[in-house]
Amino acid sequence: MAGKIGDGVVSIYGDVADAMALFNGLDVNRTAIQKKILSSVGTGGRQAIRKAYRSLLKRRTGTLYKSIKSYVRRNGSAVVFTNTADSGKNTGKGGKRGRYGFMLASGYTIQPKGEHLLTFNINGKWIRKHSVTVRAKDFTEGPVERYAESMDCKNRMDTALQKQVDYWDKKLGGAR
Repeated sequence: MAGKIGDGVVSIYGDVADAMALFNGLDVNRTAIQKKILSSVGTGGRQAIRKAYRSLLKRRTGTLYKSIKSYVRRNGSAVVFTNTADSGKNTGKGGKRGRYGFMLASGYTIQPKGEHLLTFNINGKWIRKHSVTVRAKDFTEGPVERYAESMDCKNRMDTALQKQVDYWDKKLGGAR
């Protein structure tokens, strides 16, 4: 139900085909209904990522935490979770702005400017390196996968579906 699209973007594919069968034969906007259901799932997924964020990452930056977002694709096929915090400097690939979340999820290498060595202090000992590779640490995929399998996700989908059924029942005047 959850999968990784790439570049640190995680998506939940909501199987709402059974739910949409309730609206067969009615003159309703099926894409809008599907988007509303997946939007409520996205809200819960974003909350799950934020809860796990504190335990997965040692250094907490408010910018990265606040940038965790979810949105539903235009065609209503999936919920996408992403984080858009950037460093404010052109340190990314091709001179683009470095984006924290994507860099953490895919890993990166730090190299010195010019012909110098990287020098840093670890436990009172000075270390010099030509480059340092930071391992990938995807802090979004695990929490989203757990959330997609949880009862909370299923309950949110059921609640959103019931709201849509009630709305369309009222709007169509009980035509079912």
